[in-house]
Amino acid sequence: MKKLYLVRHGQTLWNLEGKTQGSKNSGLTPLGFEQAKKLGEYFRDIELGEIYCSTLQRAYSTAQIIADIKNLDCKLDSRLVEMNFGEWEGLTRPEIKKRYPDDFRTWMEKPHLANIPSGETIEIAQKRMVDFVDDKIIKSDKDTILVVSHGTVIRLLLLSVLSMDLKHYYKLKLSNGSVNLVEFRYYGPVLIKYNDTCHMDIII
Repeated sequence: MKKLYLVRHGQTLWNLEGKTQGSKNSGLTPLGFEQAKKLGEYFRDIELGEIYCSTLQRAYSTAQIIADIKNLDCKLDSRLVEMNFGEWEGLTRPEIKKRYPDDFRTWMEKPHLANIPSGETIEIAQKRMVDFVDDKIIKSDKDTILVVSHGTVIRLLLLSVLSMDLKHYYKLKLSNGSVNLVEFRYYGPVLIKYNDTCHMDIII
């Protein structure tokens, strides 16, 4: 049975400042690196066949710490990058609300209908995540694969796994450094573990 672990990167400076990151880079904070190290300890005794990650620095930095512990290569894939938030990137929520009141209202109330200026729709972002899974996970000869990516796109993938409409986007939440596990059984994918942060209590 194939298993897919989905991990959100550690905390970044922009997470701390409440800024929208999207496709722009923001480095890990000291806490973010600590979270990545604890993820490495979490996966130390779990057999992994492959590790994939987003091309953005915050995801790669997180994934590389795990990969070093597992003695595996970290394979980059641009389909795993965070959703492109266009003109909103680098802005806080209050700033977005002030500058783009109508678009922001739609994003908060009907995210499946939102068109972020110069950004992606959640439908497009979800499709590339699903395409990645179909291409690299389903077709892989490895039984257990780790993917390190971002909060929004992992949530969108999980909505697909759960056969939930995109309008339910806000019913899922992912913490920095959280672990999610999907098993691919003969009758379809099953969400086994969701937003697990218990490993953050590991003493290293």
